[in-house]
Amino acid sequence: MPRVRLATIPTAIMCLSLLLPAPALAAAPSLSTRVIQSGLVIPWDVGFSPTGQMFVTERPGRIRVYASAKPGAALLATSTINGVRAEGEAGLMGIAVDHNFNSNRLIYICVSRNASGQWLNQVMRYRVRGDWKVEFDRWIIRYGMRANTIHNGCAVEEGPDQKIWVTMGDSNNAMWAQNPNRLNGKVLRVNRNGSVPSDNPIWPGNSAPSLVWSIGHRNPQGIAFQPGTNRVYVVEHGPEKDDEINWVRPGRNYGWPCRTGNNHPYQSCSGGATYVGPAWSSEGPTLATSGGTFVTGSNWESWQNNLFVSTLKQSDVRRFTPQSGSYLLTMQATLFNNSWGRLRASVLGPGNQLFVTTSNGSNDRVVRITPH
Repeated sequence: MPRVRLATIPTAIMCLSLLLPAPALAAAPSLSTRVIQSGLVIPWDVGFSPTGQMFVTERPGRIRVYASAKPGAALLATSTINGVRAEGEAGLMGIAVDHNFNSNRLIYICVSRNASGQWLNQVMRYRVRGDWKVEFDRWIIRYGMRANTIHNGCAVEEGPDQKIWVTMGDSNNAMWAQNPNRLNGKVLRVNRNGSVPSDNPIWPGNSAPSLVWSIGHRNPQGIAFQPGTNRVYVVEHGPEKDDEINWVRPGRNYGWPCRTGNNHPYQSCSGGATYVGPAWSSEGPTLATSGGTFVTGSNWESWQNNLFVSTLKQSDVRRFTPQSGSYLLTMQATLFNNSWGRLRASVLGPGNQLFVTTSNGSNDRVVRITPH
């Protein structure tokens, strides 16, 4: 008899559970969009101060500062960077706002300029005055990054490690990407005062760390730091195929121009290097992937901690999810297809909202994407 009663207890619990409401699963957010600024000329990147002012770089060489990320917010100032040579993909590109901005008023830009008889990409530090105009403060990376009309890269971000991370394209000289003594075709990591971090890798043939974090990159245009792990993911253009998103680690070789995508031979290379495969590859025609950011905040619901990437050729936003227990990424959705034309930046801003910039060449815009 006792055995019968004991056996019925799990059955009773199971029956009761069928009558109770199931726990709610996290839903996908609904998204609303709003053009918040227009009439811009190829806005390349966006950054925000801790108090919400919005910085926008325009490729011809201007930094615009708006009072907030609200639609039609007042333009506080426009500053023109001296010596900018804007041709093709070159000009004023990435921007990062220092984490101590409230006290030091510092920002960092990556820009193409004529300097010392060369066309160079340079990382420069500026101080923002009380009237929101900017004035030069110091060089962060002055020499060694050659500019070109294509394959410039020039994304710049301050990482969770409080270092400045820079992507540098191969300047249309593919084999430079395989030479660790050149700065082109690389991901670079530098202290906020321009010095070399002591924990950067030491490359073969060198006796000390350099600015070079990883090699074998073609035209990397976006940097995104994964919440929780602080992994650094870099978004880059492939040639006619194989756009990539790479988890960049110190001292690694990401293959260009020897390999693209998931180990596809592209150009004959000597030396027998070991190439690291991407976290994701288009494995086909390019999308022209550009800026990327991970989104955070409960308003993103089940999409929290997903990676959002803007595309130029496909004129849309792609959503990626990390694979469980892996550094690999899976593309889940295409959003806003051809809504605004070519899209360059993807930046997480105030209110955990996503901000993208258009890159159409006339009446370009900053668009705010709000999850609900």
